[in-house]
Formats: sequence, structure tokens, C-alpha cells
Amino acid sequence: MTSVIDQDDQPLDDNKTWVGLMLGLWLAGVFAGSLFGGVEGRRNHIYEAIMLMSLLWPVGYFAFSRNRFVPGGFSPGTIGGLTLFGLFCALSSFVSRAPLESAQYTVLTFLTIMVVLQFNTNLDAIHYETGLKVYAVLGSILVCGFALYDYVPGVRLGGGKGVLNPAAFALTPASVFMAAMMFRRAIIRIPILVAMGVVIYLTGARASAVAALIGLGATLYARRRIAGADGYMVLFFCLFAGGGVVAYYGDAVLRGASDFFAIQDRHRGLESGGSGRLETWKITWDLFLAHPILGVGFRAHEAALKINTSAHNGYLALLAEIGVIGFAAICFATLAGLRNIWRRNQDPPETFSYSVLFGLACGYCVLAVFERYFINAGNPTSLLFLLGILSSSYSYDASDCDQRRDEYEEDGREMPVAGFADDNRFQVRI
Repeated sequence: MTSVIDQDDQPLDDNKTWVGLMLGLWLAGVFAGSLFGGVEGRRNHIYEAIMLMSLLWPVGYFAFSRNRFVPGGFSPGTIGGLTLFGLFCALSSFVSRAPLESAQYTVLTFLTIMVVLQFNTNLDAIHYETGLKVYAVLGSILVCGFALYDYVPGVRLGGGKGVLNPAAFALTPASVFMAAMMFRRAIIRIPILVAMGVVIYLTGARASAVAALIGLGATLYARRRIAGADGYMVLFFCLFAGGGVVAYYGDAVLRGASDFFAIQDRHRGLESGGSGRLETWKITWDLFLAHPILGVGFRAHEAALKINTSAHNGYLALLAEIGVIGFAAICFATLAGLRNIWRRNQDPPETFSYSVLFGLACGYCVLAVFERYFINAGNPTSLLFLLGILSSSYSYDASDCDQRRDEYEEDGREMPVAGFADDNRFQVRI
């Protein structure tokens, strides 16, 4: 159930449109930088310089453009949560087993958050749409190109050339999959969805697959208010057709699902405790109990673990790294951000864009249960999560939104999509 209109064209005569374009280039550039660094060898200064430039170049753009450089319009709760989070990230560096690394990651994370806040200060709903469309196109090209380069029969995609591990690679097609929902024309949206779905399947990354499906479901649910009757018909047709295929090819579907989720695999299946994750989660929890206030150092929990390479749970990892106060602060900022996105989503002109940000944030919250980090700056999916939860404050008046919706319904008109004039060219349908 997605909202589609007859035009994907948007006005290109204001600064915000250029900011939207820069957003798409920024997200795609971070992934391109990680690919180049992976090919050249990750542990070298060239890779570090490339990633630093790919993350922070928008600061220069905002400094010399006619857009606002100093972020503004954010709630005191969000600013307070980020400040407290940053304070405990910095304090944890003093007790870290890798103090220099913790300090460097603290600075990099907050410089990246600064960039995110700058984008959110200068963007509105229709220009988020521009940015995510650019990212979806460029990201799908990069993902498919790398997939062709890396593909080795019988090997999980991402591990063929040893450039990226499959789980790390799958993060990007998951967010490109979601960003494709910004396209209003099915002829553009569906090929990207299918291509990214195939890539995620070939990586065998279960967490990214579940996150993408949950994000898609959250987006469709959030768009239900702007859905037309034909959209519901398409949705029910897809469900009916999908149900028929599953019923007819039930055994093959079950075998495929079992193989993908590795349910019976002794190394990745249920009997393995989720590839040893349950034991690692317990040890990470014990690590937090031993250092409840300052933690063991931001991005340094791996150095304290005696088994596995990381906690493989972003929430537990961050809790062990910076302690309960800093963790509670960022959780508060996250929940406040999700509430803010949902409130924006309730305003029909903004629903189309913010439904995708809401879906991305929901999918990422699930993804963080199984991945290394919760707050991260090394991939576009984590950046999109920050972009969603750190959106500017929104004064939501339910009665005003309902009144505007009622006025349009009384006149027999559809609610306008943000950024589009109210005329017959832009009739909203599914």
C-alpha cells in the first residue's frame, strides 16, 4: 500500500532542493568510500582519510552555501539527550582500554551528528524525498555493481573477494530498499525493491532481511491515511497472489526460508544459540554490571570481550561502553525522535516522506538487536537512522490536521502531497 502520484518531478529553484541533492550524494558517497577502502585495505591511513572526507564534506557545503550553518529548531529534550550522551562518551574514554580510539570515535560521531542536524535544519518533507530518491538510484547502482564484482557461486555475497563481510554489506541494500519507497511511480520503485531484495537474499544476512521487511511494513502502515481505494486493491491483490504462490509451492518456500534463516545450521541455527550470540550477550551484560556508570569505553567493548569479535547487539554494546546514564540519554533522544517522526507523519501533506523515515527508523531499531553498533557513522543506513530520530521539532495540532483533511474530503479533493500545488495534476492514488 503505497502512495503514488502521476508526477515524480519536483521544483529545482530553491536552496532546499540542492540540500536534498547533497543529502543523496552524501549517503551514497559514504558507501562508495567504504567500498574503496575495503578494496584498498581497511587498516590504513588512506581509508581513514577517505571515510573522514566522505562523512564531513557537507560541513563545507553548509559553510559556503546560502543555507543555515548552525542547526536550530530542535527540542530541548533532544539537545539535552545528545549532550548527556556525548558527555558520557567522552568520560568513558578516560577508563577505556583503548582511550585514543574511544576519543577519536566520540569526536567523529558528534561531528557526524552535527552534519545530520545541519541537513535536518535545512530540509523539509519534499526535499527529504529528493535526497532519498538520489540515494536510492546511486545506492542501487553501487550495490548492484559491487554484487557483480564480488559474486562467487556458493559463497555468501559480500564474502567473495573479502572486501566487506556479508552482514556489513547487507546494511546498505536494506536502506536502499527502503529509500526506493520515496518513488511515486511503481515502474521505478519496484525494480529497485526487487534488485535489493535479491542482493539481501544472496548475502544471507537475516537481520537486514527482517529489518527491511519490518521497515516496509511500518511505511505501508504509516501511509494508510493517504491510501486510495485502488491502492488497497493492489495490496489485497499482492497478498492474494503471494498467498497463492506460497500455498502452491509451500514445500519449496519453507525449504528456502529455512535455508536462508539457517534454522537447522549447526553454526548459525537455533542450536548454535544464534551463532553464539546468546552467550556473548550474557558476557556483555556482565561487562555492564561490572562498569555501570562510565562503561568500558565508547566503541571499545570488543577489547574487553573474551569471546567473539563483538557483542552483536548494538544496545548491549553501547550500554557496556558508556554506562547506564549515557545509554538512557540516547534512548530518550531516540524515542523522542520516533515520536516526532510519527507526529509529522500524521499531517497528510508530510505523510509520504516521513512514512519512509519512520519505516527506516523502525527497521534499524530491529537491526540493532543483532548488529555491532546502535549509534554508528560508518554506513548510510546508520546515518539515515540518525537523520530520522534527530529531525527538527514539530508542533503537531491534531485538530488542525483533521480540519484540513475534512475540508478536502468535503470538497471531494485529495490531500496535497507536501511540496506540490493543489491541482488536478497531482491526484494521490496508490
